[in-house]
Amino acid sequence: MAPILVATLAGASSNSYITVADATTYFDNRLDASDWTAASADNKAASLITATSWLDTLEFYGDRSATTQALKWPRKDVTCDGVEATATFIPREIKDATCEAALALLRNPTMLRGVVTAPGSYDEVELGELRVKYRGQGEVESLQSITDALPWLRSFLKCWAKGVTGPVPIRLYRS
Repeated sequence: MAPILVATLAGASSNSYITVADATTYFDNRLDASDWTAASADNKAASLITATSWLDTLEFYGDRSATTQALKWPRKDVTCDGVEATATFIPREIKDATCEAALALLRNPTMLRGVVTAPGSYDEVELGELRVKYRGQGEVESLQSITDALPWLRSFLKCWAKGVTGPVPIRLYRS
C-alpha cells in the first residue's frame, strides 16, 4: 500500500513537515541529491514520514500551536536566531532537517533501528587495570535520538530543539 503523506499545517492527521514537491525543490538546489531524484514517489513520501516521526521524538522549545495538531510543529512562544515561531509556519530549519534525514533514510533505510554489534564491539573500556568489556555478537545498541544517528542534524535544529546544541556526547565509564 502506498504511503499517504499529509503535510497540512497543524493538521490533526499530519504525518510530515514537508510535501514531496517542496522536498524535491529543496533537493533541486543541492549537490549530491541523486538518491532523492532516483527514488520512487512512494519511497520519497515514506522517507519524509519516517524522518518526521523521528524528529517528533525530540523535545522542542515553546508550545504546540494547537492541542489538536498531530505533530509537534508549528509551535508558539519560542524564538530562534531572531525568528519567532507562530502557528502560521514551520521553520525552514525543521523542514530542511526533515529533508536531510529523509535522504539519509533513502540511502540507509535501517539506520534508525539500532546497531547490531559485530564481533569485537566493546561496551566498556577502562584504563586503570586495563579492562575491556565486549558486547555479545548480535546485540542491538539502541539509539537515544535521531541526532545520535545523524549528529549533523544538530546544526539544523540548533535553538529550536532542547539538548541538541554543543558537542556530540561521548560515553565514559568509571569503576
